[in-house]
Amino acid sequence: MDHHHHVETAIQNSDDCCTGTDNPTSSGQHMMHHMMSMSFHFGTNETVLFDWWKFSTTSGLIYSMIGIFLMAALYEGLKYFREYLFWKSYNAIQYRSVQIPLEKGPNDPVTQMVGKVLLKQPLPTMFSVTHLLQTFLHIVQISVSYLLMLIFMTYNVWLCLAVLFGATLGYFLFGWKKSVVVDVTEHCH
Repeated sequence: MDHHHHVETAIQNSDDCCTGTDNPTSSGQHMMHHMMSMSFHFGTNETVLFDWWKFSTTSGLIYSMIGIFLMAALYEGLKYFREYLFWKSYNAIQYRSVQIPLEKGPNDPVTQMVGKVLLKQPLPTMFSVTHLLQTFLHIVQISVSYLLMLIFMTYNVWLCLAVLFGATLGYFLFGWKKSVVVDVTEHCH
């Protein structure tokens, strides 16, 4: 028994249960029409993420590919922006750990200036603006990451290529000045 026949039988059985008939109804055919293809395909009739994001023409496919391409590129930009913010705040914390030189005494102008600069550096807290911004950006990043993964899982080759090329352009534009070897902001895709 192949997979297609198994799915048709399951749909027919669920229709028989709900309608009390022995024949497949239009709802069963409707369910079969919206079954997701589990193999790579070159289609121009697709639903992407939401019921309202559908296309059945080549122009709809192209507009969707442009949107997905930009979304993937901006995702890469968001990753590197978060990394930049992380290192910016990390470096500010590192500067706080500098010891005030006491050889010349507390009244030395250099000692007083260093002390004033160090005291102006904010201490990191869980409810700091920086951490709250990073938390919000993390939510956005992980949401976009999962959306891109779900788009890829449509198995539509054109949409998959839009994700791949968008991420490639994003890396090219934003990843050239990577500050760490380990990517601390990477998620599932």
